[in-house]
Amino acid sequence: MRKPLIYTILSLICAAGVFYLSYLFQEMAYWGNGLTWYWAGAVFTYLIGLLGVMFIILSSEGRKGDKEISLPILLSLLSGVTLVIGFLWTTFVIIAGMSGM
Repeated sequence: MRKPLIYTILSLICAAGVFYLSYLFQEMAYWGNGLTWYWAGAVFTYLIGLLGVMFIILSSEGRKGDKEISLPILLSLLSGVTLVIGFLWTTFVIIAGMSGM
């Protein structure tokens, strides 16, 4: 496999991880007396999302000369859209959670 495709697949895994972790950190709010675990989960979710963005950047640097639309480019687009939606969803959950406190 070529490196851009590997980076693209890793960014898709990170994008899926953002949605899973956004659900998980909502549950972390009930783990203790305070919101320490909630914020730790939220920060970890954002870090996984930023790692996914980094993988998209690395995959795009690997195919500078490609002008044709291929599978890695379409997967990068899918991953990028999914990461943006994941960031927005995580931010929405944080704002909704803080407004109810």
